[in-house]
Amino acid sequence: MASIVFGLVAIALGLWGLSTWWWSVVEVLRGVVPLLLILIGPVALGAGITRLRENSEVEAVLAEGGLDDVAGDTLKQDTGQHL
Repeated sequence: MASIVFGLVAIALGLWGLSTWWWSVVEVLRGVVPLLLILIGPVALGAGITRLRENSEVEAVLAEGGLDDVAGDTLKQDTGQHL
């Protein structure tokens, strides 16, 4: 019961503070958003580079070994019978 009351009071105070100091909230967001972009950018770049490297390694293995499929995948063969 106490946590419900605390939660309602916290929401009420948060809404009051947000409406009272709206421009301060906007200024904080103006500072935080570029920092988040700077931090998230390298993570996305690293993920993209890793994916490219994995794809090129798979292509190299397929070209080198003359394999038709990647291990674990199965190709469905067309029987020529269609509905």
